[in-house]
Amino acid sequence: MEKQVFRGLIAWLAVLVPLLGFGAATARACPAAMERPRAEAAAPQEPQDQQSQDQQAQPQGPTQQPGETVIVPKKQAPPPPVQPVQPEKVNPNSVYTLSTSTNLVNVNVGVVDVNGDPIGQLQKDNFRIYDDGTQQPITNFSAVQAPVTVCMLVEFSNEWWPLLYQALESSYQFLNFMRRDDWVAVVSFDLRPHILTDFTQNRGQVSAALHQLVFPGFSEDNLYDALAFTIDRMKDIQGRKAILAIVSGRDTMSKLDYDEMLKIAKASTTPIYALSILEWVAVRMPNGYNINYWQDRNSLTYISKYSGGMAYFPRFEGELPDDYRQIANQLRSEYSLGFMPTDPGTSGQYHKLKVELVDAQGNPLKIINQKGKTVKYKVDYRDGYYAAQH
Repeated sequence: MEKQVFRGLIAWLAVLVPLLGFGAATARACPAAMERPRAEAAAPQEPQDQQSQDQQAQPQGPTQQPGETVIVPKKQAPPPPVQPVQPEKVNPNSVYTLSTSTNLVNVNVGVVDVNGDPIGQLQKDNFRIYDDGTQQPITNFSAVQAPVTVCMLVEFSNEWWPLLYQALESSYQFLNFMRRDDWVAVVSFDLRPHILTDFTQNRGQVSAALHQLVFPGFSEDNLYDALAFTIDRMKDIQGRKAILAIVSGRDTMSKLDYDEMLKIAKASTTPIYALSILEWVAVRMPNGYNINYWQDRNSLTYISKYSGGMAYFPRFEGELPDDYRQIANQLRSEYSLGFMPTDPGTSGQYHKLKVELVDAQGNPLKIINQKGKTVKYKVDYRDGYYAAQH
């Protein structure tokens, strides 16, 4: 019996032992099998890391495709020098030009009554114009109210500034007479002119420029230099234009003298309307009507007259608004006459002008108002002109 049990146990062990050996071999093989896919999964990352490092190490430049070769560009030859363009030769006889030998002379004429109000409704036949005493046929005539260009020239010196400031305050009323399409500039002067604002249609900008004139720093006033400066800046402006000079009338140390300034005014097409405080000062000072007063007054009067404008010498502050109104009306209601001189004369020769008002029979014109009374009037125009250069 015992033998039979022992034999069965041996038989069972013979079956169990091989099974146990297979399990150990399987267990030893499993880690290798598990680590193989990890190695296979990590293997592809090595080329990517290496490639990124290689890209960082390699300098940037033109990429080269298979079958292509990067060729260094050859140095380009410098462009040929530009040949100067020769001016075209034109026969002046075959081209239409405006010749100075047929120069048109334009004269602005203002007709006002004793109150300074303009007189309108005059016709071309009511005017006669003479050049050095010879009547000229009027070829151009207009009486329309056109926009005007005005430069306000303000003396900014401390000697007479309190009185000049009062005159300047009243000048704001002059802006009320200006229209929206008019142009206004502001220039102050002492030793030299200063442009406070260039020509503008903005009335607020003009007022702001005038507000800058508060505390003058110099007692000198170079009037002639400032007038010549302003005339030169306005010489190319077309249409109706004028200089409104708010000044004392004296000149202290200009580079120009009176004769030179008078010649500039005669040659100019820009009328000067001067509003001076000379009379205002003279009546308030002992011995105010001295020789300096008369010299300054006469100089300013003739400079304004020969330019085609007028000088005003108010005595009291209450006269200022009416003076500004008259200046604005004259600028607005001028007649424009044009003629071709029958005798142009030599280059630079000064020609004296004269303008008369006549009726249909050629007699001096009589103007009757609505009350049937004869109206006294005054004709304002520039004294003459210089013949153009041929």
